[in-house]
Amino acid sequence: MVDPRWRTVLLVAPYLVVALLVAFALATRWDDPERLTPELILCAAYIVWVVLLRDLRTPWRRRPATIAVFMVGLVVINLALVQLDSWFAFLTVATFSVAYSLVTWPWELAAVGATAVVAGLAQASSFGLDAAGVVGRIVVAAINVTVMCGLSWGLRLARQQQERIATKAATEAERARLAREIHDTLAQGFAGIVTQLQAAEQAPDAATRDRHAAAALELARDGLAEARRSVQALRPVALDAAALPEAITTAARRWSARTGIDAVVETSGDPAQLPTNTEVALLRAAQEALANVERHAQAKRVSLRLRYADHRVRLEVRDDGSGFESGAAAGRVTDGYGLVAMRERIEALAGDLVVDSRPGRGTAILAEVPV
Repeated sequence: MVDPRWRTVLLVAPYLVVALLVAFALATRWDDPERLTPELILCAAYIVWVVLLRDLRTPWRRRPATIAVFMVGLVVINLALVQLDSWFAFLTVATFSVAYSLVTWPWELAAVGATAVVAGLAQASSFGLDAAGVVGRIVVAAINVTVMCGLSWGLRLARQQQERIATKAATEAERARLAREIHDTLAQGFAGIVTQLQAAEQAPDAATRDRHAAAALELARDGLAEARRSVQALRPVALDAAALPEAITTAARRWSARTGIDAVVETSGDPAQLPTNTEVALLRAAQEALANVERHAQAKRVSLRLRYADHRVRLEVRDDGSGFESGAAAGRVTDGYGLVAMRERIEALAGDLVVDSRPGRGTAILAEVPV
């Protein structure tokens, strides 16, 4: 697979090299039309061959047979030009570029080897036709084949290494994403269900017990819906039915109804259409912050502020709970993974996450991402 950054270079290489060689031929052979004419004809044939079999969008241009015919034609034309003038060996630069980028492995070695032979014959053009000269030509051609095929092999190994690294990185990123999704959906839901069922067990009367049981049932249903949606696209159900401000408001309202803690949501600025991953990250940040308040903060009130401004969107979740020493008791807020997942989501979007807390003065979580 060709690096996209090199595709333009490889595309124009034959045209650029031929143009330079034609200019040089015109400058040096202008007074020798008998030699200039066949060189110009062969250069034109080289370009026509590239246009017809590589660049013209025909149904057969990517077929193996077409590529084989294309490479044979380029090598033959290049060889004919080298026989006319050895400095047409520079054209092998373009032929090599086509061989490296277009011919699949292991046939790439054959194309590269044939082109290397042409380059070697040009380099040994001054050798005589006696036994020593013939041996010299063979040796030079063999050296070219060895070097260029070795380069081809090295490039293949490098591509394979890059592919392995890219695959490993993608796998690790996917694992981290799935871990965040599981934590933000199923794990949070199960934790809420456990909390509500424990509260139901300790309820002083039937009405309170029924209220906690109903909350646990609602959490179970929401978790099942999230699990089904995650299997399909790993996108929160809430964002399918509403924009981000409404999704956060709905999540806060349901959380408040379940926990009995007052939650207020404010939105300022002009709500812009955000990429899906940005909306997911901010919604999950809000949900994780609320879950932490429920588990640890002993708060009476939570405020969530969503602000759109200056090509950035900012989410602030602030509670009036017990607070903690920032950095010394992070596990108290994160339950081991929550803040890590939240930070990974925000930083993956080139955003910033700040946790500000003091004992007895509550906690504020600020998440800001560019849009």
